[in-house]
Amino acid sequence: MTSSQIWLLSSVALYILFMLGIGFWTSRRIHNTKDYIVAGGKMGWWFSLGTIFATWFGAETCMGASRTAFDKGILGVIADPFGAGLCLILAGLFFAKTFHNLKAETIIDFFEARYGKKVGIALSFLYIPVYLGWVGGQLLAFGIILHALIGIPVMPAVLLSTAVVVLYTYWGGMWADAVTDLYQMIFVLLGLLVLFPILLHDLGGFSSIVSRIPASYFQFYPRHASGLTWLNYIQAWMMVGIGSLPAQDLFQRLMAPKSGTMAKWASITAGLMYIVIGLIPVLLGIFGRLAIPASSGESILIDLAQKYLPTPLMALMVGALLSAIMSSADSALLAPAGIIGHNIVPYLKPDADDALQLKWCHWSILIVGVLSLILALYFRNIYALCMHAWGILLVGVAAPMIAGVYWKRATSQGAVAGAVGGTGAWILATLYWPEGYPAHLFGFVISCLTLVSVSLLTAPHSEVRSRSRFK
Repeated sequence: MTSSQIWLLSSVALYILFMLGIGFWTSRRIHNTKDYIVAGGKMGWWFSLGTIFATWFGAETCMGASRTAFDKGILGVIADPFGAGLCLILAGLFFAKTFHNLKAETIIDFFEARYGKKVGIALSFLYIPVYLGWVGGQLLAFGIILHALIGIPVMPAVLLSTAVVVLYTYWGGMWADAVTDLYQMIFVLLGLLVLFPILLHDLGGFSSIVSRIPASYFQFYPRHASGLTWLNYIQAWMMVGIGSLPAQDLFQRLMAPKSGTMAKWASITAGLMYIVIGLIPVLLGIFGRLAIPASSGESILIDLAQKYLPTPLMALMVGALLSAIMSSADSALLAPAGIIGHNIVPYLKPDADDALQLKWCHWSILIVGVLSLILALYFRNIYALCMHAWGILLVGVAAPMIAGVYWKRATSQGAVAGAVGGTGAWILATLYWPEGYPAHLFGFVISCLTLVSVSLLTAPHSEVRSRSRFK
């Protein structure tokens, strides 16, 4: 092992110990499930902004999007960061205050209040595979980084990342997420803002770069394209832009601030930041075609950092990437754990008190972590793994959530039919349609049509109007 690798390994070790220390320190603030899941609803502005921004700015944005942009350009990464930023803005504009006023702890609380307990529990089971895929993507990215930098085999590196994220999330819950996310946001900003101007200068400036890379890599929308291409483009925006509106980790971060107004503006601000900052790894991936033409693109950010940064700045960049990954992984661990402990356990055991629910929140962190580890070792494409995970929410849950807030005539039967119809249509389309057809978009459209049709057939106007109190 070279002296540079030893230096980097020491820096990574110190960073990991710092994250674990935060998790252990914040565990003293956990007294009940509300503290564990939504930080007691007491979070201030900076923690709120940091945790909303850092939650999704993870492996798929840094490692996954840069790799995809290296191969396909901007059109390949519309879902993230652009769709993800759009989602945060829409959440702030149209849902933050409404959800915050519910004083709920999970998105399932909303579904139970709007459609009934059985419907809420049924929908909750769609969330588990979503977050298994999401966490798996983060763990895989962690392993790739340590393997590329220090030479640690991918499997032991993934095991290490699993242990670290599981431990500090297990201890501190949402408080640990929020505190570490704030620091992680700062590290991400510093790391990317150090590497980007160095690379830009070395390649002769933006104009010089653009003149040497095919114009198609900088296209923001398809030109002279077929109808199918446009449908896939629309789907890319919707995968996260609409599909992640009912995400549990986002819901938690809208519930954690001290007020609905703070939740609204923290989400909008984080969305705008996400698009701007998220464009940096995308451009780095594209520029990498000139800077390191022999690269496969798999770990292009790491390749660029190794080529252009001295060891101290390289350590900063590594910290930034690990920060981005951990900030998403801890959020994705906590989201299903909150649903399991707060919603599923009380449904199966009605006499479960808050102490038992809190225990199950803790245990669920371990269970989800292990299952995500297995998934991470099975899949090898970070961006695809994360996008497929979020696609489940688009086809199964987005329509019931949006209709539950903004359509008074949505019924319980309609919500279930929409979830089942959309998910079933997506599965069938994925199995039988040729590759490249917009199966997720098809599933979402079927979900909407089924929800509306069944709702209109299953309840009189007066009955459903009395149940809608969320707008």
